Amino acid sequence: MKMMKYKELITKLNRKKIADCYFFCGEEDYLKQEAILLLKKMLIGPGAQDFDFGLFYAEDTSAREAISLAETYPFMSKKRLVVVKDIDKFTESELKEIIKYLKNPTSSTCLVLVSAKVKREALDRAVYKTISSLCETVIFWRLFDSEIPGWIKNKISREKKSISTEAAHYLFVEVGNNLLDLSGEIEKLLIYTKDRKEVALDDVEQLIGRSMSDSVFDLLRAITQKNLTHSLEILAKLTETGEKPVGILVRIAKRIRQIIYAKELLDQKVGRARIIEEVGLHPFFDKDFPSRIQNFNRKELLNNFHHLLRADWEIKVGKKPAQLVLELLILNLCGKKRASTYSG
Repeated sequence: MKMMKYKELITKLNRKKIADCYFFCGEEDYLKQEAILLLKKMLIGPGAQDFDFGLFYAEDTSAREAISLAETYPFMSKKRLVVVKDIDKFTESELKEIIKYLKNPTSSTCLVLVSAKVKREALDRAVYKTISSLCETVIFWRLFDSEIPGWIKNKISREKKSISTEAAHYLFVEVGNNLLDLSGEIEKLLIYTKDRKEVALDDVEQLIGRSMSDSVFDLLRAITQKNLTHSLEILAKLTETGEKPVGILVRIAKRIRQIIYAKELLDQKVGRARIIEEVGLHPFFDKDFPSRIQNFNRKELLNNFHHLLRADWEIKVGKKPAQLVLELLILNLCGKKRASTYSG
């Protein structure tokens, strides 16, 4: 059977196309769990979970036990859901027993085989190649940064609400690309806007507790503009509001990677709109990004990576106060010529 990505799976499920057997592999565990919860919501009726849903872990059960439940007709639902996690921990003989079931699956059951360790390259191994050929195989890669605002919008739309593009992108910029963290913030937003159908940019700003002028987003913009004074002012405000130095450093590192990638695209004469899309930026908030990155040359960007690695090490070992480490990093990223413009 054809391999697909998470996005394709969700499209099929939204069209009520549910397979008898799935093989979920790849590194993004949160998306796997999200897909399982969606299947559970679609297949298992209220009060039927104890009768028609089975969850097994390979290290705690045998393949035979899971298969026996899969072969059992559902009690209250039209289709039983059986999920078997960590199948890479099964022995070869147990995996062969699963393959035997997959060759003639029960149509009244949806069997989901899950593994975090089996990645794309491991599917060439004979046993997994066979499992993959007999199931709808979904590879759960980590989402690109450019895909996350869309994921936020889709997640909120499943709760019968909408979120503006600006708000979705701002949420991503402020929280980061950890889907579990984002999910927690989305849950808060749904509660915060319970009487309204749309989540607006103001809602995200209010929930996070900072205004746009004091955000990590503006720090990144100031660094991209090589505005030393403004960068240091924003850093001071972020520290006052409790932003963790490690979190700020991670976001700065991500921005430098974006600058390097965008610089390569710019050198290839790629257009502004495509650069913004490819790098995972927002056409409104980051509209001046392509022109600003011309401030950086290749040698300077390589030096910036060196500065980032050093800052990361210094924060981890506690060689210097974290605030000082970040200030020195920003000084280097913005260019030492502007050091004299900062008096604080």
